[in-house]
Amino acid sequence: MVLSIREATIDESELIYQVMIESFKEYNGKLNPPSGALKETVDDTIHTFTIGGGAALAWEGDKLVGSARYKPVDDYMYIGRVSVLPDFRGKGICKALLTFVENKARGQGIMETRIGVRLSIPENIQVYERLHYEVIEHKFYPERIDSWYVMRKKL
Repeated sequence: MVLSIREATIDESELIYQVMIESFKEYNGKLNPPSGALKETVDDTIHTFTIGGGAALAWEGDKLVGSARYKPVDDYMYIGRVSVLPDFRGKGICKALLTFVENKARGQGIMETRIGVRLSIPENIQVYERLHYEVIEHKFYPERIDSWYVMRKKL
């Protein structure tokens, strides 16, 4: 199969939402506090577009296998809800999605991307480190039962 990455449209918000839910459902009941992704709705995805952001879609043939939402914030592009279906992980899809959004940021004159990664999912931290993201901040949930890194990549 051939992987292709393309820009999503607001009309594809339901698709973006579905692949995110499918990708994050393995964390249901395993994270404390629970992942906010599983509480989102299609309207949250639509909101990303209405505030000037967007999403990238990853297709393997005619199957949607991943997505990543993004939005410009101050002088960087925030990338969130990076989602790859479990059966398609380890195939470079996350890297391809990030590269797509990083190139979009460069095209807009934005020379930094940022992501948030929970410490309770250390394998995700390792993925982003391999993709040249570095930790710039350590944040805690109010209950202090989990925390996350803000990671950045200079473009």
